[in-house]
Amino acid sequence: TPRAITLFPYTTLFRSTYATNSQNPVDLRDLHSNDDWQKNLEIGLKALGYTYKRQREEGPGGSHIITSAVVAEAVLAIWRMKPQQAKFMRNEHFNKLYNEIFDGLNAAQALLAVMIFRSVENARKRQSGENAPAFLPYASHYLSMFIGSKLLSDSNIDQKAISHRNYSDLIATFYKNEEHYLQTAIELVSMALDELYGKDKISLQQLAATFRRGDLLFYMADNIVKNQNCF
Repeated sequence: TPRAITLFPYTTLFRSTYATNSQNPVDLRDLHSNDDWQKNLEIGLKALGYTYKRQREEGPGGSHIITSAVVAEAVLAIWRMKPQQAKFMRNEHFNKLYNEIFDGLNAAQALLAVMIFRSVENARKRQSGENAPAFLPYASHYLSMFIGSKLLSDSNIDQKAISHRNYSDLIATFYKNEEHYLQTAIELVSMALDELYGKDKISLQQLAATFRRGDLLFYMADNIVKNQNCF
């Protein structure tokens, strides 16, 4: 049985306010847009200098625009540590996964998750090509999860302690270590895949299936234990 460590506190909360099979998940985002969680995020993100789009397609995008869809994806991957659900269950983010994602979430936590996820996605796009790891197109959510965990570990706080008071220090620490965190996270994913498949060449179909499954999380956790001094 793979070891579990505190970096990966798995949870099993699957409650939903609007859990009906007949509703379109995209419409559910709009239905949730007027609840207190969404309104409070809008207020909090405005105080941090960002515009929060609670509903679909509310005007143009930009670096200071944060959408509720991206918040849901980043938070589920990083702070809720369920990267496979963040990537492959987007239709459920505002349905059965909604409470798990947004309950107790404040604006600083949401923004930090989005900044980490954006950074990893931008790096993935820059590194695309023959020299990039074959798994990179599938791994952004896993890489983001690890980076978020390591940032909190380096800052000696847990996710619940993230607030507007320490956001500036946390984002400064992240940007200072951005490249180092990313490269180490890539190495850990690579080692986890080696444990799963050995040195055999992995097909794209195998890679997609592997990142869809949650068992890769346990291999990543085990490698973190073995390489906890790699930073």
